[in-house]
Amino acid sequence: MNVNLRQIDLNLLLVFDALMQEQNLSRAALRLHMSQPTVSNALARLRAQLGEPLFKRTARGMLPTAQAQALYGPIRQGLHLLQLGLGSQEAFDLQAEHSFRLSMNDYAQATLLPALLAHLRLLAPRVVLSVQSDEADSLSARLAAGELDLAIDYLYFASSELCYQPLIEEQLVVIGRAGHPAFVGGLTLAGYQQSQHVLILPRAGRGSPLEIILGSAKVHRQAQVHVPHYLTIPPIVAQSDLLGTVPRRLAEHFAPIYALQISPLPVTIPPVQVSLIWHRQQELAPGLRWLREQIAQLFNQASGALQSTSQT
Repeated sequence: MNVNLRQIDLNLLLVFDALMQEQNLSRAALRLHMSQPTVSNALARLRAQLGEPLFKRTARGMLPTAQAQALYGPIRQGLHLLQLGLGSQEAFDLQAEHSFRLSMNDYAQATLLPALLAHLRLLAPRVVLSVQSDEADSLSARLAAGELDLAIDYLYFASSELCYQPLIEEQLVVIGRAGHPAFVGGLTLAGYQQSQHVLILPRAGRGSPLEIILGSAKVHRQAQVHVPHYLTIPPIVAQSDLLGTVPRRLAEHFAPIYALQISPLPVTIPPVQVSLIWHRQQELAPGLRWLREQIAQLFNQASGALQSTSQT
């Protein structure tokens, strides 16, 4: 496709972006605060300039063509960079409306999100958070395209485009139901390996940090069930003879609710590093810089409280 950039109207790319996200003319028009005929006319102009149909009308809406899918990433990233560049000098207004898109796994949602929302309600009451699932396979690409602003995760991607800020080191512990025979006299490595376990499904083509570390230590777990989220593990082990290995803060939260026993892992492993992740193109965005500072502050407070509890 040979296209003269001087012939492309930037507004048409905004229409394309909205249609790719909504895949529906009416919803795209609402997003853009335009009439549906105006959006339809803009799409026709863009099709003519690119020489590509871009979308097919179906019963489910506007289906992007393969060429539209290929164009979407670069166009989305380009629009995002323009938005950042044009707005990077603006001060962050705590009283104005702001929307941020975050990726968090269920552990971060359960341990951080309630405190973060309460904190934001006091400082910036009109901030809206859109929390998305932790789809690890596409995390880096979504940050680059501006579809995500920030991520909180234990994964590390070998990319010079991503920035990392360590937030907290989380120790993993073992949980089981009250009266579980493996805990009698203290959980041993033999008891841990002989028991059946609930395991977290692998993410981004790799195992969890625990799987990697246990594999290096040649510790084997017998899996009876794999689940995608940590939050399902406590109720499962509470009603079975299965063991679960989860972050300590999560275990201490659910132990009194489900009458769970907690034990250190019967093998010495380093704690898991949880980090705040963003794309380097977002480094100077005032709002995101402010939000990163708030999240880091909350994690520092949580880490201090956890250390105080462990020392009492």
